[in-house]
This record gives sequence, C-alpha cells and structure tokens, in this order.
Amino acid sequence: MQQLMKNPRDLVTMLVTIVLALAAVAHAGDAVVSCDKSDGAALLAVKKALGDPPGLSGWNSTLPCCAWKGISCNATTGRVTELTIFALNISAPIPLAMANLTKLQSVNLAYNRLYGPIPSFLGPPALPGLNYLRLDGNRLTGTIPPTLTILDLSLVGNLLVGPIPATFGAAQFNSMDLADNQLSGDASLLFAAKKKINALRLSRNQFKFDLGRVELPEPLDILVIDHNLVYGTIPPAAAARSRKWLAFDVSFNQLCGPIPQGRLTRRFGPRHFAGNKCLCARPLPPCS
Repeated sequence: MQQLMKNPRDLVTMLVTIVLALAAVAHAGDAVVSCDKSDGAALLAVKKALGDPPGLSGWNSTLPCCAWKGISCNATTGRVTELTIFALNISAPIPLAMANLTKLQSVNLAYNRLYGPIPSFLGPPALPGLNYLRLDGNRLTGTIPPTLTILDLSLVGNLLVGPIPATFGAAQFNSMDLADNQLSGDASLLFAAKKKINALRLSRNQFKFDLGRVELPEPLDILVIDHNLVYGTIPPAAAARSRKWLAFDVSFNQLCGPIPQGRLTRRFGPRHFAGNKCLCARPLPPCS
C-alpha cells in the first residue's frame, strides 16, 4: 500500500479495476431474472414426476428457476415461457404439473421415452400462449387431443392412432409434422386456399382422402405425404403456382392420372412420385 501511495497512478488503476469488477458482479446478478414462485414449484413437481433425472440435477434452490437448464422466463414478470427437456432418455408420462406453467409459449420434450396419452392441457384454454410444441421421438399413444391447435406442432415418430381432430380444420398452423404414427382418416381438413401453413408432413400413416379435391394453401412450400392411402390426382395448382416447392413427396399412395407439368416436375425426380396406382408423365413413364 505504501508503494501505491508513492505512485498515485497505480492506486487509481487499482481502484478503477475494483469498481469495474464489482459492477460486473452486480450486472451478472441482475441478468438472472427473479423466478415466479409458483412456476418454480411447478417445475420441481415436473422434475419429480419425471423421476428426478440426472439431466435435471441443476433444477434446485441454488439458482432461481429462470437460470435452470432448458428454462427461459419473461424478463419483467419472471414467468416461465420456455421449457426444453430434450433427449434426456426420460421414461415417464407427460407431467400434469406442466399445466400450472400457464405462461408457456414453447415446449420441447423431443427424443425422450415419454409414454401414455398426450394430455389435453397442452394448448388452449389451459395454456393459451403455447405456440410451439415438440413431442417427436417418444412413445406416446392414444389420439391427438383437440386442444393441440398450436402454431408449430411436431408429433412425429410416436404411436398415435385415430383421426385428426375436427378442431384442426378451423385452426391456423405454421408447420405440422405428424409423420411416422398410426393415424388414419381424412386429412383434407388441413388444406384450404386461405390457410397460412408453410410445412405439412403426414408421411407413413394411413390417411385416406382425395388429393385432387383439396385447395393448396398459397404459403405451403413443403408437402410430404408419402406412404399413405391418398387417392385421386395431383391438383394442377401444384405445378402452376408461382411459389417454389422446398419439398414435395406423394410417393407410395393410390394416386392416378397425369402428373401436372411445370416447375414441380423439373425440380423433383421419379422417387417423389413412385409407388402409386397409375400416375404417369414426366418424371415417370409417359401416359398410354
């Protein structure tokens, strides 16, 4: 200290360093949003229902819940808005305690081993702000609840059965992936000219409807419906539209008739149309 007193410039430098360090610590403390107590309790109940998995060991009282892995909160209210429990090999039903996280906007529980039915509280009215839901890559069974009218929805790779809920007909989706389940029935209710859906994947189910009678939504640029029981023709609008297809696959259905020519057939080869009842014209063999 005596040495520093002899050199005031060094003393000033040291004081400035201390002040900056203290400010950084204070800022770091402010960066962690104060967690809503009821949401924190709900998350601990979720953890317990999932069997206290090692991947969630950081969910404890050491830090506020907004700092826990996979959790995001509203910066003003401290309410939990995002819940991600991804690929932790958890084998359990979807916890009912999630219904108490009423400000959720995004839920990602993909690639675990979750089983049992999808609870009806996912979506409105219980979770009115939920607009992103991933349950893909689990072992969920039963039918799709009518409440799952969620903007971005992925249920791919489960064991779901039955038809698409009638509520989906009036709902607006950005993207929907129902591939690799055991779903059946009429999926034409997902199509309409005024719908705003960008991506629709229904592959490897047992959907049965007349593709030639549907109106393709203008924003739709991904349509993958291979390995179903879809019949009829490919609508001319599939080739005439100005919007470019990013993905298009109608293979292994029961479609028939000439494939409409245009951008569609210049972009996609035979494998995207193969395995149908009697489709013909480029890129398949000519119609007789």
